[in-house]
Amino acid sequence: MDKYRIVVNPYDIEKWVNDMASQGWHLKKFTWIRFTFERGEPSSYIYRYDELERFGASYEDEYLEFLKSSGIEQVDRSGNFVFFRKPASDGPFELYSDKKNKISKLSQKISLLLSLILLNLVIGLIGLSGIFSEQAIDWIKLTLNIANIVVAVLFSLPLLKLVRVRHKLKKDLDLFTD
Repeated sequence: MDKYRIVVNPYDIEKWVNDMASQGWHLKKFTWIRFTFERGEPSSYIYRYDELERFGASYEDEYLEFLKSSGIEQVDRSGNFVFFRKPASDGPFELYSDKKNKISKLSQKISLLLSLILLNLVIGLIGLSGIFSEQAIDWIKLTLNIANIVVAVLFSLPLLKLVRVRHKLKKDLDLFTD
């Protein structure tokens, strides 16, 4: 079964994948928008995501080998975004991801999303200001400019979620242990 979600907030996606697993749908492969699940025993796996670019080639192989030796299976990888799973019977597990690194990744996502929002908003507002100064309204331009503004508003919701997650991580950050 294929499901489609845009990977904006990786914590929400991880929660969603684990909810699917609790219903007996186990992640088989994914891209940034398409997730393929296969039917299986409900609640038999726990899934975690990680972003591997921070390690570089030499550390990455060691990290993946360490996870494998710990009984953690790599499900699939799409770019730097990777999903791992472990049998639920082994208990919960966490991956190596320090808070500073998570905050940095979230900041990058926030910057990209904010750039997209501002670009769409500026294009939409500039386009709207020019339309009403003309004698006849060009309905196609009006529709496209309104669509730009709608996209900016829709992207604002995930942006706010990411900002909240980053804020919580910053608040929980203990400089002496992380």
